[in-house]
Amino acid sequence: MGRVRSLTVLLGVLLVLSAPSPGQGHATPVPAAAVGFEELAGQIGRADAWFAMAGAGSAPVVVSQVPDALPSASALPQITTSLTPTAYLPLVSRSEPLTMVERRAIWITRYDWTTLGIAPSPNDIDAMVSKVSGAGFNTILFQVRAAGDAYYTPGLEPWASRLSVGTVTDTLGLDPGWDPLARMLEAGHAAGIEVHAYVNVYTAWLSPPNASYGALAPPATIPPQMFDRFTYSSTHPDHPGEYGLGWAWRHHDSDQAAMLLGWSSYLWASPGVDWVNDYVVDVVEDIVQRYAVDGVHLDLVRYAGPAYSYDPYSNAAAGSEPSPARDQWQRDRVTALVTQVRDVTHAWRPGALVSAAVWPYYVDKWGWGLSEGYSDYFQDSKGWLASGAVDAIAPMLYGGESDYALRWFVLMADFVTDSGGRPVYPGIGGSYANFEDIAWRIETARAQGAQGHVIFSYGGLDSKEYWDDLAGGPYSVPASVP
Repeated sequence: MGRVRSLTVLLGVLLVLSAPSPGQGHATPVPAAAVGFEELAGQIGRADAWFAMAGAGSAPVVVSQVPDALPSASALPQITTSLTPTAYLPLVSRSEPLTMVERRAIWITRYDWTTLGIAPSPNDIDAMVSKVSGAGFNTILFQVRAAGDAYYTPGLEPWASRLSVGTVTDTLGLDPGWDPLARMLEAGHAAGIEVHAYVNVYTAWLSPPNASYGALAPPATIPPQMFDRFTYSSTHPDHPGEYGLGWAWRHHDSDQAAMLLGWSSYLWASPGVDWVNDYVVDVVEDIVQRYAVDGVHLDLVRYAGPAYSYDPYSNAAAGSEPSPARDQWQRDRVTALVTQVRDVTHAWRPGALVSAAVWPYYVDKWGWGLSEGYSDYFQDSKGWLASGAVDAIAPMLYGGESDYALRWFVLMADFVTDSGGRPVYPGIGGSYANFEDIAWRIETARAQGAQGHVIFSYGGLDSKEYWDDLAGGPYSVPASVP
């Protein structure tokens, strides 16, 4: 795919972006979706005749339940934060003939290399690194925490169940006999690839599929799983925990009903509970203290949806009724955690990159009817960049293929334009039916000034065997990380 065609598409999209918005005293622009496919195809070719598609997220379903008795809200510790600016070196000119400066990252989730009931091996890690390195990537975002479990030698959380043969409840906490994160660091660094610890933040447990009701909760483990640690006290006879909060630490809906365990759906911890935020920060600090990771990557660092969380602690601090002030308080809670993660990471690993996978729509300024990261999930991703709470963000723009490309560009450009010079690494799907959809996005992100990108995910890319396509195409020139 040539750069001329990419630039042609960019110019066409920029015309859409430059149209005056409603309420500014100008004519209302025609939505991109109103342009017929054949008309657009006649201007820029059928392969590039893409239009915006609607999309929205949904939050988990909860069932009403009366919470257990609570410790005193006045006993909660207070979180204090301090924001410090972060300096970045300028990119090397793209005109340099030998080496680009660009982060070429790939998400490796637990699902990409583990299967329930089948024990993975260190050779699986080696094979992944070999393919990633051969394609030309320079960064791996390796999932080390999914839902209160560990894909590394436990400190505060038990071994993940997917690392051993058996059911979720049989193998949680069972030592697989090797350390996936240690192996990934060894293999990745030997290949000249950065390895970042990829952490799911507020997801506390994922019930096993097709489980009976009694098997939905995690079993007792050493160390205790997050569910037990927060629900029960240390004196519980079967599930010794720590905080004894009952159900108060969980997400609660707008009827103040606690989120319940469900089949194959995450149970979310509330950012409004100080102990929750402090615990997650402690988990990250344990990782960066013990492992020479090159960065920390945060995912699911938000609320589950706009109806959450009306838990007792959040209600005590911010009121039990929706309001702009309450919304801001919730955003501040998530930002406080992100800032603390940055601080502990930089303290133990100076120079390590703290990044976050963020909701793909910050604010729906185009009237597309999209769910917003800022107002629906209380995730102020642009504010994080502006304050230096994170070093970089990776908007999760990997959904859709050719028919999503125009919207992908608009959203990517919006993040890059408002980045304040800090890196934005737009997400790109790895399992598109046509490799051209991947190559176009990479070239478009480069032309817009993005300092790199992230492909989701290893498994999708591997299923299409696009490794050689990357090596011989967009990654044919080696790249060092910014």
